[in-house]
Amino acid sequence: MSDNFNYDTFIRNPPNPVDIYNFSEYESLFTTSNFSVIPNSFNISSFNVNGLRQNSQVKIEQISNFFNLKHISFGGIIDIHLSPKLIRFLAKRLSNYTVFLSDLDNTKQVCSTGGVFLFIEKTLASHVQDFVSHFSRILSVDLYFKGNIKLRIFVIYIPPVSDSKLRSDTIDLLLQLLVQTKQLNFYHAICGDFNIYLDTFYPIYFNRLFTAFQRAYRLFYHFLSHSYEETIPVNASDSLSTFHRDVQITRIDYVWSCPMLKGFALTSYIFDAQDTCFSDHNPIITYFDDSLLVASVKAARAKQLQRQTRRIFKFDSVTAQQWESFSDHTDSLCDVPPSTFSSWHINQQCEYLHSRIVKAANVSFPSVTVENQHTPTMPKDLEKVIPSPPILSTSLSTYRQDDFSFLLKSLKTISSTLYGLLLLQEKDFQDSSIRAKLDDRDNNFETDISSFIDSALSRTRCRITLDHIFIDHPTQPKLLTDPHDIDNAVVNHFQNSVPTKSFPPANISALPDRWSSAYRPMDDVDDSIYDSLLDSPTLDKWLSTVSFMPNDKTPGPSMITYEMLKHLDSNTTALVLILVQSCFRTADIPDLWRQAMVFPIPKPHE
Repeated sequence: MSDNFNYDTFIRNPPNPVDIYNFSEYESLFTTSNFSVIPNSFNISSFNVNGLRQNSQVKIEQISNFFNLKHISFGGIIDIHLSPKLIRFLAKRLSNYTVFLSDLDNTKQVCSTGGVFLFIEKTLASHVQDFVSHFSRILSVDLYFKGNIKLRIFVIYIPPVSDSKLRSDTIDLLLQLLVQTKQLNFYHAICGDFNIYLDTFYPIYFNRLFTAFQRAYRLFYHFLSHSYEETIPVNASDSLSTFHRDVQITRIDYVWSCPMLKGFALTSYIFDAQDTCFSDHNPIITYFDDSLLVASVKAARAKQLQRQTRRIFKFDSVTAQQWESFSDHTDSLCDVPPSTFSSWHINQQCEYLHSRIVKAANVSFPSVTVENQHTPTMPKDLEKVIPSPPILSTSLSTYRQDDFSFLLKSLKTISSTLYGLLLLQEKDFQDSSIRAKLDDRDNNFETDISSFIDSALSRTRCRITLDHIFIDHPTQPKLLTDPHDIDNAVVNHFQNSVPTKSFPPANISALPDRWSSAYRPMDDVDDSIYDSLLDSPTLDKWLSTVSFMPNDKTPGPSMITYEMLKHLDSNTTALVLILVQSCFRTADIPDLWRQAMVFPIPKPHE
């Protein structure tokens, strides 16, 4: 394995989160002639319109047509050269959008006044909590969504090199804002006209690191060194880019995603507007998985989100007809063609299947809403034996004879008989339990010697009951004894005490000496043994694996059980297989699968 980085290969063949190689350039989902909206996604676009002082009515009409054609969610418009009052008047033509504006800085040169604003589709604009204009070249808009999701979108205009002082000041201000945004734990994206050539910067970053963080390059150095990502447009070419003037064709308009947001990025696309507008820029559109913004809260996260109830399915009482209804309903909901489904990012594939399988289960299966503290009051086998409704209470309600002495005598006889039966059953249970323990001990002697020693020495395990918590606050110490307060305090502690996740090194040479040798390939191992290890499973292999999965297992955050997977019909099973194969091909898993219920286990002090 080579540790050398080929930046030319990186630029020409970048890692793209969407598998598009099954489509030719003219059959792409993103071509103008055959464009279909990416389901379950939102997008952010950036468009430098070269000012709105001239032909303002025509340009606004073109912006409106572009937004409607591409179903833009967040549309950044750059270099407008108009006052906020005039922009609000012109923006009335875009009735489906709400506009957020920067101030216009008239103290600088006319060519650098810039001015940026952000159009937000109205269903999303209702989530806006704040927006700040940082002079006329940087606008930040904050949106808050369910599940404590905070999204901040920057729209920026970095002046050209002809105004070096203003250019440097804008970059310095943006870097300060990015540091503050990261500290506040915002998902954030930066879109706009950077007036910096990224393709020129890559060889500097990888070969001349000292130069990489000087002058205007320090912004891109910050992005790359802090794991930001700019998704390379799928249709970028030598003849189509975001900036064209005379014979010069290049990319200076970008949509950068922060490390948290880039995991939701799907793809990026350049819209060819040269024949339809008065600008020398083409808009760029980046698509994201909308599970970040609109995904329903999973049951396993109810406690984390301070919810006191959750829904559970009663699989023990599901009939064959209900399972058949579930299969049919799931297949009717999962109607996307496999060829289209294959082109999606694994996050989008997983969210599509998850939402429809759970929706079909909600319609088909009996369920009950319980509190988070709910625990079964009796074993499942006993629940099946006990009739519903209870026979005794029903019988007594219809008994009308006033013969108390006879009733009391009958009850004593029944009680005595039941007590004798109870003693016999208890004796049988004790005998069977002793025999089972002896058999387990004999088996453990051969198969699990550790358990055999623990049993022979009568070892006991230490247990801790978390029935009170002391919060050692410097000014307001508290002792919590209420179970709900304890649960909330524990959740809050483990949500905030874990440090921010680190990002792995790009290659083995970047690892510390302690670990580089551990991860270096071993010479005495034949590489060919791994050739088929990650081969995608076939349909027969997948069905066989699912059929051997056990029933009655807790589904976790997804709410999807093995029983559901076993009862999926052919169409939905084919889509599930595509998702599994995508995971093998990309060596990655959907973000939804990374969610889990973590139960802290306190350790006793010896």
